[in-house]
Amino acid sequence: MQIRTLGRTSVRVSEIALGTWGLASGAYGEKTEPSRFESVVKAAWDAGVTTFDVAPLWGDGESEWRTAAALGDHLKDAVLITRTGQATMGDRLSGRFDSQQIIDDVEASLKRLGRETIDVVLLHNPPMKVLQSDLYRKGVDHLLASGKVRAWGASVVTAEEGRAALEVGAQAIGIAHHALDPHVLHDLSATMKHYGAAAIARSPLCYGLLAGRWTNETKFGERDHRSRRWDATSFAERLRQVEDLRFLVKDDVPDLATAALRFVLSSPFVATACVGARTIEQVTSAASASREKPYLPPEDLKRVASVWSGGAGVFGGGVAKK
Repeated sequence: MQIRTLGRTSVRVSEIALGTWGLASGAYGEKTEPSRFESVVKAAWDAGVTTFDVAPLWGDGESEWRTAAALGDHLKDAVLITRTGQATMGDRLSGRFDSQQIIDDVEASLKRLGRETIDVVLLHNPPMKVLQSDLYRKGVDHLLASGKVRAWGASVVTAEEGRAALEVGAQAIGIAHHALDPHVLHDLSATMKHYGAAAIARSPLCYGLLAGRWTNETKFGERDHRSRRWDATSFAERLRQVEDLRFLVKDDVPDLATAALRFVLSSPFVATACVGARTIEQVTSAASASREKPYLPPEDLKRVASVWSGGAGVFGGGVAKK
């Protein structure tokens, strides 16, 4: 497993991180059994994954405390990315980004994680008006000064939100980034270079689409978030785009999922790719995508661009605000 530095910070992350939204939240139809949650986290560590992406919102804190419990003696050496600013109020989400709430959230996360320091805290999908305010600033500054947080940033959806976060000092930007829609990172690259920031790339496999195993007959359960993500037309178009990427599977690239992860890791602005693996096999396979450069042949990277050069609108379906 290769290790990268998170932008201008001192945080060192594994190229592949384990994202725990799917393990803890039931977003894929049903919550993961505790024993499987534990086995996936342990398998990730054994495969060289040192970085774990968690959030209080996912499973009402379960992603944090279960990940910490599964890591056991390795917890002290793990790199933990968590979030602050969102909570469930009844059946809806409520954004709470004032400084005291940020501090309270992090204090609660530290207790669930059993740590004195969190490596990276991301504002969890803050609206533009929050990013352009100083609502959270004293809270973030306090956490950094006290050593309870090593680095901070924002998990965002759009390039405009990412740019706003970078302009007020965010050291890391959590964004969806994958081979079918790399436009947000592309649009942010100049600003990220200017500020010395790095991307925490979520959804590098586009919720499983880039594993290359789905067909037009694939159906998702009613409680699975993917059942609401694409209509029939956009789903068929995405499947066609996936087929256009199969040329990447050759030589030492054993499958499309590996190719998709290596595409993400080819970006100099990506520090880590957060894979939402829900089985031992998935996380082990994902970890094997990490390697020394080049991740993919330069000519193949150029060819990938031709698949999505028609513009972001080709791909449809939006981005989940996890």
